[in-house]
Amino acid sequence: MTDTEQSRMERRHIFAVNGSPDLLDIFRMLFQSHDYNVTTTNFVPQTFEQIVALRPSILLIDLAYGEQAGWELLERLQGEARTHKIPVVVLSTNKSSLERVEADPARYGGDCLLAKPFDIDELLAAVRSLIGPA
Repeated sequence: MTDTEQSRMERRHIFAVNGSPDLLDIFRMLFQSHDYNVTTTNFVPQTFEQIVALRPSILLIDLAYGEQAGWELLERLQGEARTHKIPVVVLSTNKSSLERVEADPARYGGDCLLAKPFDIDELLAAVRSLIGPA
């Protein structure tokens, strides 16, 4: 393995889950430009297994209004010993969804809650505060 490959493998890894391909592209470009490794996915049945297999440094999870997938993923992540310590940034356009997460951290986790639209620098600062630089 070359030094460059070794360096890339040691970087912090961000795993973003969102239903919007455009937002996932923005996440990928933003965090890769700051030297993080990035995995993005929409809500698919295998998302939890991907998270377990990849063991990311942090998760960015969107709670879309009216969609149950994000809630189920948060509960499963929080309830499993293999994943409950992974920091989670919860994103949502719905203020009541963020309030629900904040009110029940034992059930949903959520180390940082950000209302959309958010400032890109605010998201980057939140990630850095939870896991440090890449």
